[in-house]
Amino acid sequence: MGSVASRWLVPAVVVITGAAVAAGMVGRAVYSRPAEAKGTPVVPSSSVAGPLPGSAEVRLSPDSFTHPDRTDVQRVLQTYFDSINSRDFGAWRSVVTARRVSVTPEAGWVAAYESTRDGGMVVQRIEADVAGRLRVMISFVSTQDVSKAPPALPEECIRWRVVYVLVREGGGFKVDDAPENRAPQMSAC
Repeated sequence: MGSVASRWLVPAVVVITGAAVAAGMVGRAVYSRPAEAKGTPVVPSSSVAGPLPGSAEVRLSPDSFTHPDRTDVQRVLQTYFDSINSRDFGAWRSVVTARRVSVTPEAGWVAAYESTRDGGMVVQRIEADVAGRLRVMISFVSTQDVSKAPPALPEECIRWRVVYVLVREGGGFKVDDAPENRAPQMSAC
């Protein structure tokens, strides 16, 4: 009887040890933190404290802070908004898709954003879709001349909730023109 038990003891220990190692590796993969994003997560807010439009820094909500692509998303969107605020078409062109650049003449872009100032940007959520795109839900405030505001909301100060679609192009993420981008929610400040 003792010899039967000892024959099964070694394989049982090997199986249990293997299962423990596998569980540890899965746990490490699930709970490890990816590369750190800039800043700390912010509490989502529908208002911007201080003078409008708010801080020029793109911040992450607690939900978006856990996404593995958050650092790339934050970098791309920071350049995107900085380019609008500084009227730098070259910088904007570097973070949008070639398709979007091809349908956006520089003179029209500069005219559209000549009075715009964006701030209070908070990435609320990042979701990957089956095509490998990232859908980035972001809120921000823009100030602009009323003549440059959207015809549907001719206001000097607008609170936006937008979905930007980011796709991989040229080795990194770029902001694309997609149907999700065309239905922003907006309200006067």
